[in-house]
Amino acid sequence: SNIAIGVSRLGHKAALITKLGFDQLSAFVLSTLKAEGVETKWIKRVEGKSCGVFVVQRNYPVPGKSDLIYYRNDSAARLLSPADISEDAIRQSKILQLSGITPALSDSCRKACFRAIDLAEKHGVRFSFDPNYRRRLWSVREAGPVFLAMAKRADILFSSPEEGEMILGKRVGGERMLEELSKLGPKTVVLKLGAKNGLLAKTPQGKARALSYAVPVVDVIGAGDAAVAGFLSALLSGEKLARCLKTAAACSALTVMRRGDFENLPTRDDLEKFLLAFEKGVA
Repeated sequence: SNIAIGVSRLGHKAALITKLGFDQLSAFVLSTLKAEGVETKWIKRVEGKSCGVFVVQRNYPVPGKSDLIYYRNDSAARLLSPADISEDAIRQSKILQLSGITPALSDSCRKACFRAIDLAEKHGVRFSFDPNYRRRLWSVREAGPVFLAMAKRADILFSSPEEGEMILGKRVGGERMLEELSKLGPKTVVLKLGAKNGLLAKTPQGKARALSYAVPVVDVIGAGDAAVAGFLSALLSGEKLARCLKTAAACSALTVMRRGDFENLPTRDDLEKFLLAFEKGVA
């Protein structure tokens, strides 16, 4: 949902496939998505189920870090199945974006993800994958093989160094990880290296890097989703790799300056003002 909102704010069409309940939180999620211009017609509602919830625990037990506590065992989204994946939705898309959170929720969710990938391949839709590993949802041992299977079929792969090691099943450093992940099949690999080291990417045409922007950090939750949204939006606009990375880094920087996942995701005008300010050295 964060990525869908981010892409929509930057002027592209986005839709979400999931399941929600009929509780008030589900209604709030649905109305928020609609207000942000995200297509919701492929979201199904489930009687007797609720919207999944997670609680952000800040600065404890590790100072300066946030932890996530999940309450989603009875969520409607866990019931997502292959039958819920609309072929029309996939066929009409340019990019299918999946995170590694969905296959962690249930066996039926995992099968739904691979059904979506099958349909993307059938209709020539690019598949973009971000592992987005959450240790509270499943173990490294459980997640690794699923991430590997999805990475092999991805056209675009986003990864942190830690997730890259999970996918590869071994320790690999720096630019060598780009090479190893590329060998699995993705045409584009983007490494998210954190607040200090920025982004590093590789395509068949070459490599590019974008340093992080120096901004006041209030909350890092949502930074990864913002980077994915920025990169995909620039890619859809026909930008070259370096510009895609710069856009991703800028979206991430803007997001961490405020609490919340999507609240500070930029519009196109906000993004251009931010980039121009840094290019002129006045920020």
